[in-house]
Amino acid sequence: MHHTPDWHALENTREREWLDQWMRGRINPTTLQPEPAATRPEPALAGSTQ
Repeated sequence: MHHTPDWHALENTREREWLDQWMRGRINPTTLQPEPAATRPEPALAGSTQ
């Protein structure tokens, strides 16, 4: 199956988002699926614009 460059770019973005969630402990190691969203927001890092 041939994939377009746009498809590859989207897959790269999805993989980076998943890895970011994994590093933050938001991925269940048993199911490899994201944990339910937290009920309270996480504190922002100092100097963050979020």
